Amino acid sequence: MGSRPVIASLGLLFAVQIATVGAARAGTFDECVRDGANRNFEAKTAFQRDLRDLIARNRPEFELLATVSMELQILLAEARLAKYDYLLRHDANRIDTTKGLVQFSNFEWSEADSAKLITENSSFAELEGRISTLRERNDNDPDWPQMRAYFRAELGQSTDFKAIMVRFQTRQSDVGKVIAECHHD
Repeated sequence: MGSRPVIASLGLLFAVQIATVGAARAGTFDECVRDGANRNFEAKTAFQRDLRDLIARNRPEFELLATVSMELQILLAEARLAKYDYLLRHDANRIDTTKGLVQFSNFEWSEADSAKLITENSSFAELEGRISTLRERNDNDPDWPQMRAYFRAELGQSTDFKAIMVRFQTRQSDVGKVIAECHHD
């Protein structure tokens, strides 16, 4: 897909750092946050792929839209990785690892932060452009209301979806345990 080179270039620094660090919890705050952020990204990516596959299997007419939605969510998660990296370099105190995964994932971020990140990393601007394009494709797809209705009425209550959620929640719980061990140096 067209987004893969951007994802690869933005994620390369994170991937190399995590690969060379190993079990980051024994290392620095930065290493621990990167480990938690990467694990969270992997959990979200696996969830999005499982969800897309389930929709495509059960309702093939929604396969293209489900793929666009999945790619959008993966790019949003990739952007979050770049933001973690930026904060670790400029203001690590804004990353809170003491109040669970929700607080960890929802750090303070501004348009000024985005502008500075774009100045440092032009690939981030390209990534934001791809996100905007995919969001527009997703939200304006004529099948979007029907796919959402299908999800609410049928898929969300299915055994297969519940199994996907259990796997995701287990992964998220594991991420929560990792970030709970992250302490500022």
